[in-house]
Amino acid sequence: MKRLFVYGTLMSGLDKNGRMAGARLLCRDCRTLSDFSMYIYEGFPFVFEGRNRYRIKGELYEVPADVLKCLDEYEGGFYFRKLTEVECGCDTITAFMYFGRGHFFGMKEVSDGDYRKFSGEK
Repeated sequence: MKRLFVYGTLMSGLDKNGRMAGARLLCRDCRTLSDFSMYIYEGFPFVFEGRNRYRIKGELYEVPADVLKCLDEYEGGFYFRKLTEVECGCDTITAFMYFGRGHFFGMKEVSDGDYRKFSGEK
């Protein structure tokens, strides 16, 4: 089992969360320990290193290897997975997170790193 921090459409209650079937939600209210930047393109969030502006808000899951493999295939060429530090309550946890591979023309910045708030989803 691996730990995975998700910050967009894979979060609980959102439209791609079904792809997390078999994973176990560990913490619903987490933030990255480091600052990054988040942008939206055609409804999908991308987080980037190197433009560090704010902590990204998301959820922490425990994910079996087969689910992680499927997620890697789904994320395809647009994202890469890398370890980062995540704060969940009083604990700091090392978890994988997907980062965007490149910018697209017309991306909108999510000014506080909270995709759920930006998208109007609860």
